[in-house]
Amino acid sequence: MSDITNADRAGWALEALYNFVQVSKVATARDAVADLVTDLLHLAHSRGLDVHILTQQAAGAMAEELAEDAEGDMARVQDRFLELFPNDS
Repeated sequence: MSDITNADRAGWALEALYNFVQVSKVATARDAVADLVTDLLHLAHSRGLDVHILTQQAAGAMAEELAEDAEGDMARVQDRFLELFPNDS
């Protein structure tokens, strides 16, 4: 088991999402997450990576991390998320 928690991982993703929202001006949490994932897949595809394998790998890694690692302070991450999207509670 790693010292890195799922809240740490979610916090890193939130930092990337925050920067993405500042540039893209996406209005809702659902659209922002979906658009960022889509844009990452465009980037991967343009580099010749198989996006279907990447999405399966990511889903598998998430499932493993949920099963193996501590959640950490997810409430703090969610509070920060709501600062970015206050209307998406």
